[in-house]
Amino acid sequence: MNSTKKWLAGVAFVALAPFASAAPNLIVNGSFESNSLNFTGSFSTLSAGSNALTGWTIAAGSVDLINKYWTASQGHYSLDLSGADDGTISQSFATVVGQTYKVSFDMAGNPDGPDTTKYLQVGMSQQPIYEFDTTGKNHANMGWTTKSFVFQAVSGQSTLHFTGLQESPYGMALDNISVSAVPEPESFAMLLAGLGLVGAAVRRKRNAASF
Repeated sequence: MNSTKKWLAGVAFVALAPFASAAPNLIVNGSFESNSLNFTGSFSTLSAGSNALTGWTIAAGSVDLINKYWTASQGHYSLDLSGADDGTISQSFATVVGQTYKVSFDMAGNPDGPDTTKYLQVGMSQQPIYEFDTTGKNHANMGWTTKSFVFQAVSGQSTLHFTGLQESPYGMALDNISVSAVPEPESFAMLLAGLGLVGAAVRRKRNAASF
């Protein structure tokens, strides 16, 4: 890379750097890798009140922490939201009133059991219900799918919860959860302005080189 290209790359980095790190994940342990079990088996059932999952509260029912039973979407662990019965997990995090946030998560379904369609409810300011068809899926090929939605915070603390709706031990699989702030319109304006500066710098360099 010549000196001009290096200089332009540096300008672009300065213009874009604030946006690369502006939206950290507000969720702790979104992939369930941090837990107090450190077990080597296929799965372990966790009931309401358990504090085995760092950052998460098992608010109702029970869930299965999956290790080797099927392939996770990220890392080694994932959840089946139906353990001995349908379970609910939740986590609270700091938010800014009026700020918009994006919730993202990966879902699949326990391929065992007679019911092929799995159901999941996600709670914030709204109550969307998601479903997943396990037809053709297996433990090695779970068919993980990423879903997302946005919400606007109404208080200084928001709570995200996931609830299995299966009414059987073979429920929705969950992994790779994140919540991040959505840049405000003025931030996009700053980004466009930064890109404009980069373009202007390119033109100046080219004009200078022509003399």
